[in-house]
Amino acid sequence: MKNPDAPEHFVKLLVIDDDEVDKRQLKRALKASGFEYELTEYSDALSIADISLLNAFDCIFLDYLLPGDTGLRFLKKIRDEGIVTPIVMITSQGNESIAVELMKAGASDYIVKNEIDGQSISQVLRNMFRLNSMMREREEAYCALRISEARLAEAQELAKIGSWEFDAKKNSFYVSPEIYNILELDPQTPMTFEMYLAVVHPDEREKVDAAWRGALEGKPYNMDVRINPPSGVKYAHAQGRYIPDSTGALEKMMGTFQDITDRKLFEQEMMRARELAENSMKVKEIFLANMSHEIRTPMNAILGFTRLLFETPLTAEQKSYIDAIHFSGENLLVIINDILDLSKIQSGKTTLEKSVFNIRELVNGIVGLLRPKALEKGISLTSIVHHPVPTTIKGDPVRLNQILTNLISNGIKFTEKGGVTLEINSSAPKKHQCILEFKVRDTGIGIPADKHATIFESFVQASSDTTKKYGGTGLGLAIVKNLVELQDGKISLSSTDGHGSTFTVHLPCEEVTQENKQHQSSPLRTSPAVESLEQLIGAEILVVEDNPLNQMLARKVLQKAGCNVDIASNGLQALERIKMKQYEVILMDIQMPEMDGFETTRHVRTQLQPPVSEVPIIAMTAHAFGSDVAKCLAVGMNDYISKPFKADDLYLKLLKFVQPSPTRVVPFKRNDALPHHKIDLSALHELAGDNDVFIDELVLEYNRQTPAFVEKLKGYTKSQNFEAIRFICHQIRYSYGILSMAALDKALDEISTLLKMTDPGPEMTKVIKLVNTIISLISAINEAVTRGLRRTG
Repeated sequence: MKNPDAPEHFVKLLVIDDDEVDKRQLKRALKASGFEYELTEYSDALSIADISLLNAFDCIFLDYLLPGDTGLRFLKKIRDEGIVTPIVMITSQGNESIAVELMKAGASDYIVKNEIDGQSISQVLRNMFRLNSMMREREEAYCALRISEARLAEAQELAKIGSWEFDAKKNSFYVSPEIYNILELDPQTPMTFEMYLAVVHPDEREKVDAAWRGALEGKPYNMDVRINPPSGVKYAHAQGRYIPDSTGALEKMMGTFQDITDRKLFEQEMMRARELAENSMKVKEIFLANMSHEIRTPMNAILGFTRLLFETPLTAEQKSYIDAIHFSGENLLVIINDILDLSKIQSGKTTLEKSVFNIRELVNGIVGLLRPKALEKGISLTSIVHHPVPTTIKGDPVRLNQILTNLISNGIKFTEKGGVTLEINSSAPKKHQCILEFKVRDTGIGIPADKHATIFESFVQASSDTTKKYGGTGLGLAIVKNLVELQDGKISLSSTDGHGSTFTVHLPCEEVTQENKQHQSSPLRTSPAVESLEQLIGAEILVVEDNPLNQMLARKVLQKAGCNVDIASNGLQALERIKMKQYEVILMDIQMPEMDGFETTRHVRTQLQPPVSEVPIIAMTAHAFGSDVAKCLAVGMNDYISKPFKADDLYLKLLKFVQPSPTRVVPFKRNDALPHHKIDLSALHELAGDNDVFIDELVLEYNRQTPAFVEKLKGYTKSQNFEAIRFICHQIRYSYGILSMAALDKALDEISTLLKMTDPGPEMTKVIKLVNTIISLISAINEAVTRGLRRTG
């Protein structure tokens, strides 16, 4: 019967014994063991010419005593040759000292001759097979480990990263070969921290030493370091992890050390390239800013005086000349603005806003503004807003205005017969999200098919004849495309030469729900109301401007609104005037001789005392970059207006800062003079029920707090204590809000928005008007409560 522990193949056995009796006894025992085997026999060791052949056997039985050579010496010889086959020594007696000597020499086991039988041989073989299996597994594991270590070393070499370990108890380091490679040190020399520190660049040794001492205390160890090996400067990244023992004290640290020279050199190269690009962009920006200033300054006078001249009595011929001058000036201004817009977009300085606006109002405003140009050419301009288009959306109304104005203006320019149509549709891929589709269709000259691919590039027009006949720079569509893509939108063209063009713009936006509509931005007012201009009558304005023509223009425009105007030609003159007279607003040019606008404003804000130091200053800048505007605000200017400016734009700026006269709240009206307001008291009736005592207490409370609120509002408004006004309005909303009076809620919302501004002072006129409205409404409520609820005397 086969032994269940036997291997699948025949067992290859070798016996080296000169005693035939012993060999017959071994053979009988092997037959009884249940193993299937193949036995090779030798009578002495000298007969074995090639010892390496012994590796082919599964087990060797070796007699302790052999002729010519002892079994012990042959055993040692076998092991010295690296033969790992299990060897069982056969001895005549079970002497313990002999057994120990055999085991030390490399025997796997031993068996006493008179104990050889089937059972003992079976047990010996089982033990040998297990031992052989264990030895094979160990050898395989060792081989796998060597392969793994070789792969790790290769990977570390490829990645230029090595591993290290510091034993705190022994104060010793283990470092992988790659660290020696990086540091260019002898791998036969045991690593120490001092050796490493010696390779660190002298400028960084103190930093590295401090970081290591901190790491030993448990602080993070993660740093870039410059090293100075024999081959030259390198950069490395070192990091390590603190590993404590059971008491929390440092047991060891483990980490990595990586050569990052290539990365550092690339970063430095990228830094130099970026600095070069930024410097180039800066030079370009400075050039464009100076060009803008030098052109806009005379343009301000040209356009300003043509507007003033147009308002004087003129013959028809004179009007046509002035129209030509103004038209040419406006065209030149469009070219300047196009160049600056494209430059800002390309430099990444164009920012988008997210505000709520009414798209139908915006479209109506654009069409209303451009329709006169279309009518002058005898063509039509129409707009169609389809039903799916939401009324209120969240996006950038200024950029959308710029996109549509540019496309429609192009359509009007290149259309001689027929008309231009703006059509708007909408799709909703997600809830509260929509894609607006704008189609600007004209019946004009069209665009040849071979120009479709390049028409959106800078300075490209359909043909050279187009430039000669219609003018322009070819920048408009490039700007439109950039603005569309800035908003994650798309623009496309469909056109046939001679048969008109259709530009289609798709823009993603957010549909505004009903509850968010209170945050809607009102359309920008383009001209002040007549009654508002009365606020400027008698206002003391100082104009700081070095250009005589622009001085004259500013004086004429401001005097037309009833302002008292003084002129200063530079910052030094302005400071002298400010010390002698209190102005309500200063209009400050930027580029001036002796002292420019920035330095003058800085002096006013930091060297003078209130109230002089707090005078509102509006920059009059011929620069058009956002960085210049930011600089104006940074030095303390309150606002800015670009040259050339229109009179209405200047008036609107002034109205933000010129306070109404008088600036105090109107006296509180008596009850019999209060305007009529429809007030619903049902909520109070429901709250009080039939509880007469509670009703009387409610009436008394309204009678008590209403006059108190009124007096506080009057006092805080007079002293311009905006924080206190906001607090009182919050209390009013809490006390009167139960009545759900729409007019009062609206007034409180509007004043709350104004008072959240950093400086509500410039909006004082609106604040005063809203305070008066709130006083009137809560007084009317108090009167209604008194008349409508009181039941007892």
